[in-house]
Amino acid sequence: MENIQKVNYLDLIELSKKISNPFSREIYIGKIKEEFGDGFTIFYDLGNGIAVYVRNFIPKKDILLIEECNVSGGSLIFNLSSNIKFIYKDKKEYILKKNSFLLGLSSNKFYVEVPLKKDLPLIEFAIGIKEELFLKLAHPIENIQEYMKKAHKQSYYILKDLQIDTLQFELFSHFKNEKSFEDILNSIYLESRTTNLLHYTIEKIAKTLNKSLDKNRIYSLERAKEIIMKEYNQNLSIKDIAYKSAINECYLKKDFKEYFGMTILEMIQKRRLEVAKELLNNNFNVNEVATKVGYKHSGHFSKLFFDYFNISPNSYKKQFTNY
Repeated sequence: MENIQKVNYLDLIELSKKISNPFSREIYIGKIKEEFGDGFTIFYDLGNGIAVYVRNFIPKKDILLIEECNVSGGSLIFNLSSNIKFIYKDKKEYILKKNSFLLGLSSNKFYVEVPLKKDLPLIEFAIGIKEELFLKLAHPIENIQEYMKKAHKQSYYILKDLQIDTLQFELFSHFKNEKSFEDILNSIYLESRTTNLLHYTIEKIAKTLNKSLDKNRIYSLERAKEIIMKEYNQNLSIKDIAYKSAINECYLKKDFKEYFGMTILEMIQKRRLEVAKELLNNNFNVNEVATKVGYKHSGHFSKLFFDYFNISPNSYKKQFTNY
Protein backbone atom coordinates (compact mmCIF):
# COMPACT_ATOMS: atom_id res chain seq x y z
CA MET A 1 0.00 0.00 0.00
CA GLU A 2 2.87 2.36 0.78
CA ASN A 3 4.18 2.16 -2.82
CA ILE A 4 0.85 3.05 -4.38
CA GLN A 5 0.51 6.66 -5.50
CA LYS A 6 -1.84 8.67 -3.28
CA VAL A 7 -4.18 10.96 -5.23
CA ASN A 8 -6.63 13.44 -3.79
CA TYR A 9 -10.01 13.17 -5.49
CA LEU A 10 -9.86 16.78 -6.75
CA ASP A 11 -6.47 16.07 -8.32
CA LEU A 12 -7.87 13.02 -10.10
CA ILE A 13 -10.21 15.01 -12.32
CA GLU A 14 -10.22 18.02 -14.57
CA LEU A 15 -13.39 20.08 -14.92
CA SER A 16 -14.78 19.88 -18.44
CA LYS A 17 -18.08 21.67 -17.94
CA LYS A 18 -19.98 23.68 -15.35
CA ILE A 19 -23.72 24.22 -15.70
CA SER A 20 -25.48 26.81 -13.55
CA ASN A 21 -29.25 26.46 -13.40
CA PRO A 22 -31.77 28.69 -11.57
CA PHE A 23 -32.07 28.61 -7.77
CA SER A 24 -28.49 27.61 -6.98
CA ARG A 25 -28.47 24.36 -8.94
CA GLU A 26 -24.84 23.71 -9.93
CA ILE A 27 -23.60 20.82 -12.06
CA TYR A 28 -19.90 20.03 -12.39
CA ILE A 29 -18.90 17.49 -15.05
CA GLY A 30 -15.33 16.28 -14.95
CA LYS A 31 -13.13 13.85 -16.82
CA ILE A 32 -10.51 11.64 -15.26
CA LYS A 33 -7.04 12.97 -16.07
CA GLU A 34 -5.39 10.88 -18.76
CA GLU A 35 -2.48 9.90 -16.54
CA PHE A 36 -4.86 8.25 -14.04
CA GLY A 37 -7.54 6.63 -16.15
CA ASP A 38 -10.52 6.98 -18.43
CA GLY A 39 -14.06 8.02 -17.52
CA PHE A 40 -16.12 10.80 -15.99
CA THR A 41 -17.45 12.16 -12.72
CA ILE A 42 -20.48 14.33 -12.00
CA PHE A 43 -21.29 16.47 -8.99
CA TYR A 44 -24.81 17.88 -8.96
CA ASP A 45 -25.67 20.32 -6.15
CA LEU A 46 -29.45 20.54 -6.04
CA GLY A 47 -29.22 23.75 -4.00
CA ASN A 48 -31.36 22.40 -1.15
CA GLY A 49 -28.83 20.56 1.02
CA ILE A 50 -28.76 17.50 -1.27
CA ALA A 51 -26.09 16.62 -3.82
CA VAL A 52 -25.71 13.78 -6.31
CA TYR A 53 -22.38 12.17 -7.21
CA VAL A 54 -21.82 9.92 -10.22
CA ARG A 55 -18.45 8.24 -10.84
CA ASN A 56 -17.70 5.94 -13.72
CA PHE A 57 -14.08 5.35 -14.66
CA ILE A 58 -11.34 2.78 -15.15
CA PRO A 59 -7.93 3.47 -13.53
CA LYS A 60 -4.82 3.06 -15.69
CA LYS A 61 -2.75 2.15 -12.65
CA ASP A 62 -3.10 1.28 -8.98
CA ILE A 63 -3.84 4.39 -6.94
CA LEU A 64 -4.92 5.23 -3.41
CA LEU A 65 -7.77 7.69 -3.73
CA ILE A 66 -7.99 10.22 -0.88
CA GLU A 67 -11.36 11.76 -0.09
CA GLU A 68 -11.98 14.48 2.48
CA CYS A 69 -15.07 16.48 3.38
CA ASN A 70 -15.66 19.42 5.73
CA VAL A 71 -19.48 19.20 5.62
CA SER A 72 -21.16 16.86 8.10
CA GLY A 73 -24.18 14.79 7.17
CA GLY A 74 -25.29 11.49 5.67
CA SER A 75 -24.41 9.74 2.42
CA LEU A 76 -26.01 6.92 0.48
CA ILE A 77 -23.41 5.15 -1.65
CA PHE A 78 -24.51 2.63 -4.28
CA ASN A 79 -21.76 0.38 -5.63
CA LEU A 80 -22.37 -0.94 -9.16
CA SER A 81 -18.89 -2.33 -9.78
CA SER A 82 -16.56 -4.69 -7.90
CA ASN A 83 -16.09 -4.55 -4.13
CA ILE A 84 -14.93 -1.16 -2.80
CA LYS A 85 -12.65 -0.94 0.24
CA PHE A 86 -12.81 2.12 2.52
CA ILE A 87 -9.95 2.78 4.97
CA TYR A 88 -10.90 5.38 7.58
CA LYS A 89 -8.94 7.69 9.87
CA ASP A 90 -8.80 5.09 12.62
CA LYS A 91 -7.37 2.57 10.09
CA LYS A 92 -10.50 0.44 10.26
CA GLU A 93 -11.56 -1.01 6.93
CA TYR A 94 -15.01 -1.45 5.47
CA ILE A 95 -15.86 -3.31 2.26
CA LEU A 96 -18.93 -2.38 0.26
CA LYS A 97 -19.80 -5.33 -1.96
CA LYS A 98 -20.88 -5.16 -5.59
CA ASN A 99 -24.56 -4.25 -6.08
CA SER A 100 -24.84 -3.13 -2.46
CA PHE A 101 -25.34 0.24 -0.83
CA LEU A 102 -24.54 1.80 2.50
CA LEU A 103 -25.76 4.67 4.62
CA GLY A 104 -22.75 6.39 6.12
CA LEU A 105 -22.61 9.37 8.46
CA SER A 106 -19.69 11.80 8.54
CA SER A 107 -18.40 14.73 10.53
CA ASN A 108 -16.82 17.88 9.11
CA LYS A 109 -13.41 16.18 9.52
CA PHE A 110 -14.17 13.19 7.33
CA TYR A 111 -11.25 11.37 5.72
CA VAL A 112 -11.10 8.07 3.85
CA GLU A 113 -8.69 6.20 1.59
CA VAL A 114 -9.99 4.04 -1.26
CA PRO A 115 -7.54 1.67 -3.02
CA LEU A 116 -8.28 1.45 -6.75
CA LYS A 117 -6.74 -1.24 -8.93
CA LYS A 118 -5.59 -0.92 -12.52
CA ASP A 119 -8.26 -1.81 -15.11
CA LEU A 120 -10.87 -2.47 -12.43
CA PRO A 121 -13.87 -0.16 -13.07
CA LEU A 122 -15.33 2.05 -10.36
CA ILE A 123 -19.03 2.68 -10.94
CA GLU A 124 -20.63 4.51 -8.06
CA PHE A 125 -23.77 6.55 -7.49
CA ALA A 126 -24.15 8.55 -4.30
CA ILE A 127 -26.42 11.05 -2.59
CA GLY A 128 -25.04 13.40 0.06
CA ILE A 129 -27.30 15.26 2.51
CA LYS A 130 -26.20 18.04 4.84
CA GLU A 131 -26.61 17.22 8.53
CA GLU A 132 -29.50 19.54 9.43
CA LEU A 133 -31.63 18.24 6.57
CA PHE A 134 -30.45 14.65 6.95
CA LEU A 135 -31.55 14.41 10.58
CA LYS A 136 -35.02 15.56 9.58
CA LEU A 137 -35.25 13.22 6.59
CA ALA A 138 -33.88 10.25 8.55
CA HIS A 139 -36.33 10.62 11.46
CA PRO A 140 -37.91 7.19 10.71
CA ILE A 141 -34.61 5.62 11.84
CA GLU A 142 -34.71 5.19 15.60
CA ASN A 143 -31.87 6.88 17.56
CA ILE A 144 -30.58 8.68 14.47
CA GLN A 145 -29.32 11.57 16.62
CA GLU A 146 -27.17 9.15 18.63
CA TYR A 147 -25.69 7.65 15.47
CA MET A 148 -24.80 11.15 14.28
CA LYS A 149 -23.02 11.85 17.57
CA LYS A 150 -20.89 8.75 17.00
CA ALA A 151 -19.95 10.06 13.58
CA HIS A 152 -18.81 13.38 15.07
CA LYS A 153 -16.74 11.53 17.65
CA GLN A 154 -14.81 9.32 15.20
CA SER A 155 -15.34 11.31 11.94
CA TYR A 156 -17.56 8.60 10.40
CA TYR A 157 -20.15 5.95 11.22
CA ILE A 158 -21.48 3.21 8.94
CA LEU A 159 -25.12 2.83 9.85
CA LYS A 160 -26.23 0.05 7.51
CA ASP A 161 -25.49 -1.72 4.25
CA LEU A 162 -27.95 -3.73 2.16
CA GLN A 163 -28.33 -5.22 -1.30
CA ILE A 164 -29.53 -2.85 -4.03
CA ASP A 165 -33.02 -3.95 -5.02
CA THR A 166 -34.81 -3.75 -8.36
CA LEU A 167 -36.68 -0.54 -7.58
CA GLN A 168 -33.46 1.22 -6.55
CA PHE A 169 -31.76 0.12 -9.77
CA GLU A 170 -34.66 1.58 -11.74
CA LEU A 171 -34.61 4.88 -9.84
CA PHE A 172 -31.00 5.68 -10.67
CA SER A 173 -30.91 4.01 -14.10
CA HIS A 174 -31.48 7.42 -15.75
CA PHE A 175 -28.17 8.77 -14.40
CA LYS A 176 -26.27 7.12 -17.24
CA ASN A 177 -23.70 9.65 -18.39
CA GLU A 178 -22.72 13.30 -18.34
CA LYS A 179 -25.25 14.17 -21.07
CA SER A 180 -28.10 13.23 -18.71
CA PHE A 181 -27.61 16.53 -16.87
CA GLU A 182 -27.17 18.96 -19.76
CA ASP A 183 -30.87 19.72 -20.30
CA ILE A 184 -32.49 21.62 -17.42
CA LEU A 185 -35.88 19.93 -17.83
CA ASN A 186 -34.24 16.52 -17.67
CA SER A 187 -32.18 17.66 -14.68
CA ILE A 188 -35.36 18.51 -12.77
CA TYR A 189 -36.71 15.07 -13.65
CA LEU A 190 -33.50 13.56 -12.27
CA GLU A 191 -34.01 15.58 -9.09
CA SER A 192 -37.39 13.90 -8.63
CA ARG A 193 -35.76 10.49 -9.13
CA THR A 194 -33.17 11.45 -6.51
CA THR A 195 -35.75 12.43 -3.89
CA ASN A 196 -37.78 9.28 -4.63
CA LEU A 197 -34.66 7.15 -4.20
CA LEU A 198 -33.73 9.00 -1.02
CA HIS A 199 -37.17 8.56 0.53
CA TYR A 200 -37.47 4.91 -0.48
CA THR A 201 -33.98 3.98 0.75
CA ILE A 202 -34.28 5.70 4.13
CA GLU A 203 -37.62 3.93 4.68
CA LYS A 204 -36.02 0.63 3.66
CA ILE A 205 -33.14 1.11 6.12
CA ALA A 206 -35.48 2.21 8.90
CA LYS A 207 -37.62 -0.91 8.50
CA THR A 208 -34.55 -3.13 8.61
CA LEU A 209 -33.05 -1.44 11.68
CA ASN A 210 -36.24 -0.95 13.65
CA LYS A 211 -37.85 -4.35 13.23
CA SER A 212 -37.17 -7.19 15.63
CA LEU A 213 -37.31 -9.81 12.85
CA ASP A 214 -34.23 -12.00 12.53
CA LYS A 215 -31.90 -11.68 9.55
CA ASN A 216 -33.14 -14.83 7.81
CA ARG A 217 -36.74 -13.66 8.01
CA ILE A 218 -35.80 -10.22 6.67
CA TYR A 219 -33.83 -11.85 3.84
CA SER A 220 -36.89 -13.92 2.88
CA LEU A 221 -39.13 -10.84 2.92
CA GLU A 222 -36.70 -8.90 0.73
CA ARG A 223 -36.50 -11.92 -1.57
CA ALA A 224 -40.31 -11.97 -1.80
CA LYS A 225 -40.29 -8.33 -2.79
CA GLU A 226 -37.64 -8.98 -5.44
CA ILE A 227 -39.83 -11.70 -6.94
CA ILE A 228 -42.76 -9.28 -7.10
CA MET A 229 -40.61 -6.55 -8.69
CA LYS A 230 -39.36 -8.92 -11.40
CA GLU A 231 -42.33 -11.25 -11.96
CA TYR A 232 -45.21 -8.82 -11.41
CA ASN A 233 -46.74 -9.67 -14.79
CA GLN A 234 -46.98 -13.37 -14.00
CA ASN A 235 -49.84 -15.15 -12.26
CA LEU A 236 -48.14 -14.97 -8.87
CA SER A 237 -49.78 -16.65 -5.90
CA ILE A 238 -48.80 -16.17 -2.28
CA LYS A 239 -47.97 -19.87 -2.15
CA ASP A 240 -45.55 -19.51 -5.10
CA ILE A 241 -43.86 -16.46 -3.57
CA ALA A 242 -43.51 -18.19 -0.20
CA TYR A 243 -41.91 -21.24 -1.83
CA LYS A 244 -39.45 -19.16 -3.86
CA SER A 245 -38.60 -17.05 -0.80
CA ALA A 246 -38.04 -20.05 1.49
CA ILE A 247 -40.54 -18.85 4.07
CA ASN A 248 -43.68 -20.28 5.59
CA GLU A 249 -46.81 -18.96 3.84
CA CYS A 250 -48.46 -17.85 7.09
CA TYR A 251 -45.33 -16.02 8.24
CA LEU A 252 -45.00 -14.41 4.83
CA LYS A 253 -48.50 -12.94 4.87
CA LYS A 254 -48.16 -11.70 8.46
CA ASP A 255 -44.61 -10.34 8.30
CA PHE A 256 -44.91 -8.85 4.80
CA LYS A 257 -47.66 -6.45 5.82
CA GLU A 258 -45.82 -5.46 9.00
CA TYR A 259 -42.46 -5.02 7.28
CA PHE A 260 -43.52 -3.26 4.05
CA GLY A 261 -46.72 -1.58 5.20
CA MET A 262 -48.85 -3.26 2.52
CA THR A 263 -50.08 -6.72 1.62
CA ILE A 264 -48.49 -8.86 -1.09
CA LEU A 265 -51.44 -8.30 -3.41
CA GLU A 266 -51.28 -4.55 -2.83
CA MET A 267 -47.59 -4.52 -3.75
CA ILE A 268 -48.21 -6.57 -6.91
CA GLN A 269 -50.92 -4.16 -7.98
CA LYS A 270 -48.79 -1.11 -7.15
CA ARG A 271 -45.89 -2.52 -9.15
CA ARG A 272 -48.08 -3.37 -12.15
CA LEU A 273 -49.68 0.06 -12.28
CA GLU A 274 -46.42 1.95 -11.94
CA VAL A 275 -44.87 -0.07 -14.78
CA ALA A 276 -48.04 0.49 -16.82
CA LYS A 277 -47.65 4.23 -16.39
CA GLU A 278 -44.12 4.04 -17.80
CA LEU A 279 -45.28 1.90 -20.74
CA LEU A 280 -48.06 4.34 -21.61
CA ASN A 281 -45.36 6.97 -22.18
CA ASN A 282 -44.12 4.77 -25.02
CA ASN A 283 -45.76 3.42 -28.18
CA PHE A 284 -48.12 0.94 -26.52
CA ASN A 285 -51.89 1.20 -26.48
CA VAL A 286 -53.98 0.54 -23.37
CA ASN A 287 -54.83 -3.05 -24.31
CA GLU A 288 -51.16 -3.89 -24.92
CA VAL A 289 -50.11 -2.30 -21.63
CA ALA A 290 -52.79 -4.17 -19.69
CA THR A 291 -51.54 -7.47 -21.11
CA LYS A 292 -47.86 -6.64 -20.58
CA VAL A 293 -48.32 -5.92 -16.87
CA GLY A 294 -50.43 -9.02 -16.22
CA TYR A 295 -54.11 -8.05 -16.58
CA LYS A 296 -56.33 -10.19 -18.83
CA HIS A 297 -59.09 -7.59 -19.15
CA SER A 298 -58.30 -4.01 -20.14
CA GLY A 299 -61.53 -2.77 -18.51
CA HIS A 300 -60.44 -4.07 -15.11
CA PHE A 301 -56.96 -2.60 -15.67
CA SER A 302 -58.45 0.80 -16.59
CA LYS A 303 -60.55 0.89 -13.42
CA LEU A 304 -57.57 0.03 -11.20
CA PHE A 305 -55.41 2.60 -13.01
CA PHE A 306 -58.03 5.33 -12.49
CA ASP A 307 -58.48 4.44 -8.80
CA TYR A 308 -54.71 4.58 -8.25
CA PHE A 309 -53.74 7.66 -10.33
CA ASN A 310 -57.08 9.49 -10.51
CA ILE A 311 -56.89 9.55 -14.32
CA SER A 312 -57.85 6.96 -16.93
CA PRO A 313 -55.03 5.28 -18.90
CA ASN A 314 -56.48 6.65 -22.15
CA SER A 315 -56.48 10.22 -20.81
CA TYR A 316 -53.01 9.77 -19.38
CA LYS A 317 -51.68 8.56 -22.74
CA LYS A 318 -53.31 11.43 -24.64
CA GLN A 319 -51.22 13.87 -22.61
CA PHE A 320 -48.18 12.59 -24.49
CA THR A 321 -49.67 11.86 -27.92
CA ASN A 322 -51.06 15.40 -28.24
CA TYR A 323 -47.60 16.96 -28.34
